[in-house]
Amino acid sequence: MIELKEYGLYLGILTVRGIYLEDPELLLRRLREEFSGLNVQALNVKNLAGFKHILVSVLTALEAINHKLNIAKNLSMEVLVRASVQRQITEAINILGVKKDICDVAFIVIGEKCEKVEDALNALIRRYDGHIDEHLLEEDRSSQIMEIYGISEEEVKAENEYSKGRWEAIKNLIAEKVALTLTL
Repeated sequence: MIELKEYGLYLGILTVRGIYLEDPELLLRRLREEFSGLNVQALNVKNLAGFKHILVSVLTALEAINHKLNIAKNLSMEVLVRASVQRQITEAINILGVKKDICDVAFIVIGEKCEKVEDALNALIRRYDGHIDEHLLEEDRSSQIMEIYGISEEEVKAENEYSKGRWEAIKNLIAEKVALTLTL
């Protein structure tokens, strides 16, 4: 659980490995009904570059909304759009939306009350017991991420001088790309 003091919000993230999603849209609709008053999003882990990618996406989405630069109508969708480094919601869904199939999912829960966010995370933990994987976000997906987000080998080499390895360099570059979506 992370307190986002400047915004008066709490952020919870839960990653689950290998769950079957019959109808992702229905799942999100039900989660948003079940956890009313919270912002809930589910992202496809295979195109995420670690925890920092999510955190910077949430903060960038909040800044976009605060400065009336938002692309989406709500925080959950704004997080998806910013994380995807896209300006189109359909493109964002193609990149980071969860699909019908077996997939790895990062559930993001944002709310004003710490207890409500914790309750939602605990409900998700119970629901996906046996599939929770705290290390899933940090698994190296360098090639996939570079291809999806258009990161060149030259950019990675330059960033690698200031990072603790190639994957860290790529995660830093993604965080930078997400933050820069505020200026586009």
